[in-house]
Amino acid sequence: MCGGVGYKIKNISDHELKKYFSAELIKRFKNEEEIEEFFWKKNPVLPVKTKKGIQLMLWGNKDENIKLPKTGWAKEESLKEGRWNYLNPEIADIPIERGCEKKVWFNMPEGTKGIIVKKNNDERVYMVTKEAGEEYKKKTGHNREPLGKKKNYLLSN
Repeated sequence: MCGGVGYKIKNISDHELKKYFSAELIKRFKNEEEIEEFFWKKNPVLPVKTKKGIQLMLWGNKDENIKLPKTGWAKEESLKEGRWNYLNPEIADIPIERGCEKKVWFNMPEGTKGIIVKKNNDERVYMVTKEAGEEYKKKTGHNREPLGKKKNYLLSN
C-alpha cells in the first residue's frame, strides 16, 4: 500500500493550505518545498487535481460516525466489481511524487489514481491500489501498490 506520501507545495494555494494546516506548518512546508503526509495522522489530506487547480481533500475515513468505508484505499478489483458504486465514485488524479510504506520511501507512479466519494456532507479521496509487482513487494514487503496511469482504467457500470 502506501501509508505516507510526499508532494510538492508549489502548486497548492495558500487558501487550500490554510484549510488543513497551521501557519507554522505551512511555513515549514514552504521551506522544504514539500509536504509529507501519513494516513495514521489525525486528519490526513491528499492533493487532488480538479478543474479549479490542486485542492486538498481528506484522505479516506477513520471515524466510526461517518458512513464511508473505514480505510484510505480502494482496491482496483473492488471498483471493477462495483463494490463502491453505491457511493458514485469519481476517478481522480493524485499528484504525489513520493510514497512511504513500512518506513521505505519510493517514487510514486506517474498519474497516481484515486477516487472521490461523497456521502451527506462528507467528501473524501481514497487512493486506488492494485496487486503489487515483485519489485514493489521486495522493496516494501507489501502486496498492494498504488495504481498509476493506466489505459482502459474503468469503473464498473
